[in-house]
Amino acid sequence: MSQLQADYEELIKALNASPAKEISINLKGKDSSSYGILSFLISCGELSVTHSAKISFRNLEDQSLREILKKLGFNREDGYTPKQFREVKPQSIYLSLGEAAIKFADDVKKITGFAGELLLSLCYLIRHPRKLDLKEVLFYMDKSGANAVPIVVMVCFLMGLILAFQGIMQMGRFGLEIFVADLVALAIVRELGPLMVAIICIGRAGSAYAAELGTMKVSEEIDAMSTMGLKPERFLVWPKILALFGAMPFLVIIGNISGIIGGVIIGVSMSDLSLTEYCNRTIASLIPANIVESLLKSLVFAVIIAAVGCFRGFESDRDAKGVGNATTSSVVTGIFLVILADFFVTFTFPQIMALFGVDY
Repeated sequence: MSQLQADYEELIKALNASPAKEISINLKGKDSSSYGILSFLISCGELSVTHSAKISFRNLEDQSLREILKKLGFNREDGYTPKQFREVKPQSIYLSLGEAAIKFADDVKKITGFAGELLLSLCYLIRHPRKLDLKEVLFYMDKSGANAVPIVVMVCFLMGLILAFQGIMQMGRFGLEIFVADLVALAIVRELGPLMVAIICIGRAGSAYAAELGTMKVSEEIDAMSTMGLKPERFLVWPKILALFGAMPFLVIIGNISGIIGGVIIGVSMSDLSLTEYCNRTIASLIPANIVESLLKSLVFAVIIAAVGCFRGFESDRDAKGVGNATTSSVVTGIFLVILADFFVTFTFPQIMALFGVDY
């Protein structure tokens, strides 16, 4: 940065001493990974506008830097165009759809390869269980599970309060306050409990996994592991998946209990139901299959959250901005896949229970 500052000050002195028609900058060996270079070039562009001089670049070899300069307003004909004078052309909807389709197909291809690597690593760990680092599993279980208990309790408790309040306000018009207990219990245990816990874990664990692996990729730690013949999926991904797989069912149980307690507080205080009547109604409305569905969802969500977070971390670009984008992408993708998986489990679970003669 000090050299760039010195070059910029020297350029200002030269332009003040004798006006020039063109400013030529040698970019040999420069790329887009340095924000200092970009800031220097923008400053030179503004300088060229001030002194009515054209600006050109020699030995511009990096394609990424070439595209960035074009977006910043540099071109071969006019030199530099400040942002306030640029004509922004809207992108064609067909081009946007095409780019989205290509990106989706590329993601599917990469996810398929990543899933294959995970399965190969799992087969290896099954054959060689001693190769699994249990300390790492327990570390991430504590980080992703125990540390998430306060926020899980608070969020699910508030969800129970809201559900009970809305139920009493609507059902009270028809004298059906007693069914508020059924509403809260079934909604929390079968749907909102696992879903709220999953969203919390996406924000805490999934994004943390993506940021951690993205930072390791920037510092070339993952490349170093591959060079030494170590499988990153075995050492970096499976401990995280197993940790969340073991911790999330307990978080869901805690969340379900917290939500039901929130419903009890509102249901008893805002209606004529006694505590005993409310609790009896809650117990009567739930069957063991509801608990099984809740825990099954937690296990499915845990695998999706951890796998998506690690996948986005591996796909991160090798700079700070890339790590941020990977973290954001892990949250967005995780929420979408969790809700999609929630639909399939909710839709298929009653069919499976029917095969066993359970009226669900």
